[in-house]
Amino acid sequence: MARVVTTTRRAGLDPLKFSQPLGGALVFLGLAGAMPVMHGSKGCASFAKALLTRHFNEPIPLQTTGITEVTAVLGSGEELVVHLDAIRAKQRPEIIGLLTTGVTEVSGEDVAGQMRQYIAMMEHTTPEGAPLIVRVSTPDFLGGLSDGWSAALRALVSAVPFDGPDADDARRGSGRGSGGSSGEDTVAVLVGPSLTAADLDELGALIRGFGLAPVLVPDLSGSLDGHLAPSWQPTTTGGTGLAALRRLDRAGLVITIGATAAGAGVDLAARTDADLVHFDHLSGLRAVDALVTELMARSGRGPTHEVRRARARLADGLLDSHFGLGGARIALAMEPEALVAVGSLLHDVGAEIVAAVSPTDAPVLATAPWDEIVIGDLIDLEERAVDGGAELLIGSSHVRAVADRIGAPHLPVGFPIYDRLGATLRTTAGYAGSLRLLVDAANRLLDHHHDADHRMDPHRDHHTQGRDVSQHRIDPFDELDVLCQEPSC
Repeated sequence: MARVVTTTRRAGLDPLKFSQPLGGALVFLGLAGAMPVMHGSKGCASFAKALLTRHFNEPIPLQTTGITEVTAVLGSGEELVVHLDAIRAKQRPEIIGLLTTGVTEVSGEDVAGQMRQYIAMMEHTTPEGAPLIVRVSTPDFLGGLSDGWSAALRALVSAVPFDGPDADDARRGSGRGSGGSSGEDTVAVLVGPSLTAADLDELGALIRGFGLAPVLVPDLSGSLDGHLAPSWQPTTTGGTGLAALRRLDRAGLVITIGATAAGAGVDLAARTDADLVHFDHLSGLRAVDALVTELMARSGRGPTHEVRRARARLADGLLDSHFGLGGARIALAMEPEALVAVGSLLHDVGAEIVAAVSPTDAPVLATAPWDEIVIGDLIDLEERAVDGGAELLIGSSHVRAVADRIGAPHLPVGFPIYDRLGATLRTTAGYAGSLRLLVDAANRLLDHHHDADHRMDPHRDHHTQGRDVSQHRIDPFDELDVLCQEPSC
């Protein structure tokens, strides 16, 4: 169990934290035909949109009510109505996620009451074309990205109206994985922000391999996976559709993947009387095995050949990567859920976590299998990485500057990643994703050591010509014998 400590500095000098509204917007970006709307100043939405665009390399549908200091003081209710009317008329979204910000939270307005009146008016005047509007309280002066994601997901599963058991079966939903006509087959899968689009693809395929029909909420693999849409539209071009959300009451099982989704899973299971299973993350052999075991029990089926093969590859990869990562000193900085997932995987192969920094506190941090996690910023990461002699830094693109300053290699994982292409298409969880992350981490260390050797002696290759280097060769079977003498074998 990790000890969670808070930095003693009063202010973040090199921030690692992102706002709650940004995390909430990500949830709605994983829904089909959706439009996140930040109820606040233009700067809040502009900053979030710039980060999202750089990370996904895609156009991001995100609107703002454009509240000024004057409207915040005099009342922003009329501005809210005007902007929502304009969005409904021009963008025609199926789902609107209204996210409050600092300026509207501290003004003292009854945004919830304003929205109840607006929704009642909207459903009375245009009942057929009325979108689902979900209001989420996401003050950006509290918490961070993970808190905003959790709040938005809980608000969504609490607000969506269910069709009920007598609804027309033709309304199956536009989102991927929205099939499944019986409660025994349909599985509601609520996910956290640590899973990439590729991870969600793998997760959906794994569940479908057991004959079950997953409904992923949210599903960024359908909306922000880098696909070219057949035609431009002002809202999201994929993800889980409203019709699929309305049928979540037919799910016989709710699975939550990621600590950030845990609260929403409890809420949905309570509404639908479905069974609930939770996993803090899907990184490493034990974590994925636990999910597969649950799916086997639920479906009565064994794993497919592809699943068995992927597991065998990860088991072999844990052994192979142990030689490169065992004893390696690694520093991490990312959101709480991802921090525990990535750190636990590396800990499994014998890496030493010498620094772990989270932007915000969360209960899942205490479950980490190393000694300490600091709630702080990138300055805390740099100080502790230097003190611990870190050989590899893992985190977002913002962590690269820290790695460059201390002369250590950097592996980009998390949000945002803007100095590499295909961040959303890299798996980091599941059998295949865990293996990919281990291989990437080991290769970054190998590349760095190779580059360092050549910087020290640029003519090294020529010096080794004609010399007997057999004494320096490593017999992998000898190392295997040594490894298997450890008590863990």
